[in-house]
Amino acid sequence: MSDGSGNLSEFILHHIVDGHVWHPLPGLPGITIPSPLSLHVLMLLIGAVFTFLLARTAARRVGHLPSTSIGHMVEVLLLYLRDEVARPNIGPKDGDKWVPFLATTFFLIMVLNLMGLIPVFAGATANISVTAALSLMVFVIFNAAGMVRNGPFHYVKNLIPTGVPWWVLPILAPIEIVSIFIRAFSLTIRLFANMAAGHIMILVITGLISVLSPMVMHGLEGALGSAAGFVSIGLIAPLPLAFLLFILVIKVLVCFLQAFVFTFLSSLYIGGALHQEH
Repeated sequence: MSDGSGNLSEFILHHIVDGHVWHPLPGLPGITIPSPLSLHVLMLLIGAVFTFLLARTAARRVGHLPSTSIGHMVEVLLLYLRDEVARPNIGPKDGDKWVPFLATTFFLIMVLNLMGLIPVFAGATANISVTAALSLMVFVIFNAAGMVRNGPFHYVKNLIPTGVPWWVLPILAPIEIVSIFIRAFSLTIRLFANMAAGHIMILVITGLISVLSPMVMHGLEGALGSAAGFVSIGLIAPLPLAFLLFILVIKVLVCFLQAFVFTFLSSLYIGGALHQEH
């Protein structure tokens, strides 16, 4: 039992932890990734290429309409991001200017999330370093945008609500300043925790088949001989695989949802930095 648990833990960590060896297909030798690249950095680069190809495919037009079904899907998502995210959270005037950034953020994270469900690739967004880098980018952008719009001095000054009693300021000022950093922290943890938890659950369910099958096979060898291996897999696999299929369907929805939540919160932070009066 301890050997099985150890093998299962190694199986999970191999798919979650970053490294310098990529195993695109099981049973084949791994591909060594040269420094300074790592597995998850490579996944980021591949995800960026996929996002670019998605945008190029969606940009193909017949007249004023997309020429492919992918183009129609992307256009629907873009219109939703513009009308229900950018304009309400950033403003009708400034919202349209931020649609390219928000759309790029959404589709890149969505592609990276979905890549984590494909065995050939690895889940880059299940790495807290990756989500921290994405969150740091948003943190720098919304603060820089707020300083450009309001001026550095007034931007920092407006972080503290006006009209509060002076004796409250020593308590309120640190809270307001720390809340700016908590925004980036919340983006980091939310995306990382949701994606890592989903990957671990999928890998645990998959690994249970390889852990439990030998146990059942040893019990059946006396009665079935060489056929015990096939019978044990047939007995163990159906229930975990059925549950795995259900989890995968939910996970696909989570991939879209977490990309949307990250983009939605980013638009809120940008809107708050640009329009501090609200």
